[in-house]
Amino acid sequence: MENSLQETAGSFTLCGMKLRSLLALTFCSSIAFGAVPAQAEECPDGICELVFEYTGNAEYFTVPDGAKNVSFEISGAAGGRGGMGGRVTGEFINFPTGFWVFVGGEGVINAEAPGGYNGGGRAGGSRGNEGSGGGASDIRSGTNLNDRIVVAGGGGGGGGYAGAAGGAGGNLVADNGGSGQGSGGGGGRESSGGSAGASNGGSSAQPGGFGIGGTGGSSWNAGGGGGGGGWFGGGGGGADDDSCCADAGGGGGGSSYANTSLVTNINHQAGVQNAAGRVVIRYEVPSIITLFAGTQLSNNEISISMEVEGSFSPNSTHLEVVDTACIVSEPELTGSTYVFQIQGCVDSRFLAALAPEAAALLTDDTSASLQIELDLVGPEFTFDQIISADHDYVFDLIGSEDNSGLSSEDILVAGCDETVLLNQRLSLNDCQEGDIIITLASNVVTDSMGNLGPSEPTVLELSRDTIAPTSQWLEPEITEIDGNFNLVISLRHDDSLVEDAAVEFLADEISCLPITTFSEGEVTFEYIGCAPGSMSWKLAAFSLIDSAGNSGPAIDSVLELTLVALEPTTEPTPATPEPALEVAPREPALQIPSQLAPGLPDEIHSPIEAPEFVDQEIVEEILEFVESEEVIPIEKESPPKAVSTVPTRSKQPVSSPVDSKSAPAASEPEPQELESEATVKKDQGDLLDQSEIASQSAYVAELASGDQKPARPDSVARISPWLAGGAVAAVLAFIVYRKMMVR
Repeated sequence: MENSLQETAGSFTLCGMKLRSLLALTFCSSIAFGAVPAQAEECPDGICELVFEYTGNAEYFTVPDGAKNVSFEISGAAGGRGGMGGRVTGEFINFPTGFWVFVGGEGVINAEAPGGYNGGGRAGGSRGNEGSGGGASDIRSGTNLNDRIVVAGGGGGGGGYAGAAGGAGGNLVADNGGSGQGSGGGGGRESSGGSAGASNGGSSAQPGGFGIGGTGGSSWNAGGGGGGGGWFGGGGGGADDDSCCADAGGGGGGSSYANTSLVTNINHQAGVQNAAGRVVIRYEVPSIITLFAGTQLSNNEISISMEVEGSFSPNSTHLEVVDTACIVSEPELTGSTYVFQIQGCVDSRFLAALAPEAAALLTDDTSASLQIELDLVGPEFTFDQIISADHDYVFDLIGSEDNSGLSSEDILVAGCDETVLLNQRLSLNDCQEGDIIITLASNVVTDSMGNLGPSEPTVLELSRDTIAPTSQWLEPEITEIDGNFNLVISLRHDDSLVEDAAVEFLADEISCLPITTFSEGEVTFEYIGCAPGSMSWKLAAFSLIDSAGNSGPAIDSVLELTLVALEPTTEPTPATPEPALEVAPREPALQIPSQLAPGLPDEIHSPIEAPEFVDQEIVEEILEFVESEEVIPIEKESPPKAVSTVPTRSKQPVSSPVDSKSAPAASEPEPQELESEATVKKDQGDLLDQSEIASQSAYVAELASGDQKPARPDSVARISPWLAGGAVAAVLAFIVYRKMMVR
C-alpha cells in the first residue's frame, strides 16, 4: 500500500504494471484526499513554524491570512540499508492560500520489501536483507504528481546479502547505487529516472520513473536494492546469484526539484535525512499588539502587559514612561504576552505610552497610552462611637481602605483603666470623669499595596460627664402695693432645658401673668398686681439635659408661696383708757427664716415691780425720754405682704413655657438676699411698734397728771397703781427692745 503513489507515477512511464499495483493506487489515493488541514499553534519570536512528520497520508496546510515570508524545509526519506534522503529549502514567491504536504516513508529491509511511502522502489528477492527505496517528500498545489512544487528525493535501498549500499537521494541529479557482482541502479535526474543496475544472474532490475524508484533485481542468492523516490526516481540495483564475493547492487537515489516560478532562494542538499522524511513550513504574520494594560502590584511595583501576535518583539525602549524616577526592566515572555516590571515610581499618577514603532501595531480598539492612579499612601482612620449598655465607651476604628496589622499595643488610652481591641472595635471601661484621650499610633497598619498608615497619630478627645444637671429657685422678691403684690421669681439651672419643657404656675386665683425673661442658665418671671393667696411654681423632673446627654433633676423642683396682705393700722384717740391696759405680745407680720432673724431674747423681764403709787418725777422722766425719740411716720401704704411656705395648690394652673431644657431641685436661698429681706421686714415692724408706743405714751401722760383722773369703777381704783406700774414696765421694755434693734 505504501508503494501505491510511486507505482501510479510509474504508470506514466512504464507499461505492463501488475494488477495489484493498480488496486493499491486506488486505496491510497482515498487516504490522501481524506487528510486534515494543519495549522501552526505557536509562533515564538514572531516566526510561526509547522512541522509535518511521516503519517502515511497527505495533509493540507492553509496559509494564515496576512502571512508573509512563507518558507519551507523538505527532507526525503532514507532507503532500507541504503542511502539517506535529500533536502530542499527555499521561500514562496507568491503566497498560496494553501498546499498539500506529502512526507516520504523510510525504506524497508526484507526480500521484495515494498518501497517507502511516496515513490520508494521495491526491493528484489530473495535473501531477506534487501532494502527498498525511501519515499520522496514534497509539497503540491493538488494531489497529483504533476502538481508538485518542491520535491526532496529519497535514498536508494541496499543490495542483498553482502551487497552494496543504495545511492543518496537529493540534488537535481541523485547519486547512483553501489555495485557488487550486481551493479547499482542509476540516480534520478532532472528529466528522467535512474537506469536499472545489471544483474549477475537472476531477474533484471527496473529503472526509475517520474515520481517513483525502480525495483531491484531478484535472485536466489541476493536481490538488488530498490530505487529512491523523487522528482524522478532512482533505478533498482542488479541481483547476484553467485554466493562468492560481493553480492547485489544498491538502488539509485531519487532527484529533487523546485518550481522556480513559484519558489526562490532554493538550496539543495543530498544524503542528509536519516529515517523517514520531514517537512517544515515557516512563516511570519503581520505583527499586532492586542493588549496594552498595566496594574499596580505593590507600593513599589507596577506590571505592564503587552500581548503580541506576529514577529514583533518589544523591549524597554518601546515603552515611554513619564515619571523619570521609574525603572523599567526588560520584558519577560509568557506565551505571546510580554510583561514589563516597573519599580521606583514616586508620582501617584502613572502615565505610560508605546513608542511610535510599537503603537503602529496596535489593533483599532487598543489605546497606545495608559494611566494608573497609584496607591502610594497608607490607610487613615476615624473613630465611630457605638452605643453600648455593656461598656463605658465603644468605638469602631474605620479605615479609609482595607488594612491589616492593627493590635492593641498600637492604641494608647488616657482616662480609662480597661481597654480591649477586637476586630478593630475598641471597648473602654473603668473610665474617670473628665478628659479621655485615645491615640492610634502612626504607621502601624498596612494596606493591600504595602503602604503604612496612618500617616500621623489619630487622636480622639472627649470629656466624660455622668453628673445630672440641677436647678435652684432663688429667693423671691416681693413688694406689696395697696393689698396686691409685685413678684420677681427666678429659676437658676445648669445646662439646657429640653424641648417643650415648661414651668407650671399654680395659684388660688390667676390674677396676674408673668413676663418671662431668659438669660444664660436662668429664667425670670415678673408678676405685677397679684392678688393675695397661695402660689406655686414647678419645674418637672428631667426637664434639663447637658451636652453629655445627662437628664435632671431627679425630682420636681418646686417653689411655693402664700401671700397675705397686712391690715392697715390707725392712731388711737386719746380717749379714756380701758380698765386693763395689758399689752399682749404680737405675732410678726412677716415670717423670716430663723437663720436670718436677729438674736433677740426669748422674753423681756421688767426689773420694776408694780408700785402702790406713781412717782411724779419718774413719769415726767419717761415722758421726756419718749418725746425726745424720733417718731417714724407711718406710710399710707400697707406694709409688705407676709410670705408663707405653706403648700397650697390652685384649681387654675398656668404653665410658663421655657426654652427646651431640664432643671435641678430647689436649693436654699442666698444668705445675702435673705439678710436684705429681713432688714426690710424689721424696719416695717419698727414702724408698727412706733405707732403703738405713741398711743401708750399718751395714756401714760394722762396717768401722770394728778388733776384729772378718769372715772373708774372702784375695782379699777384699787388696781390703778398696779396698772401704772405695768405701763412703766412696758415702756421700759420697749426702750430696751428699741435700743437692741438700733444696734
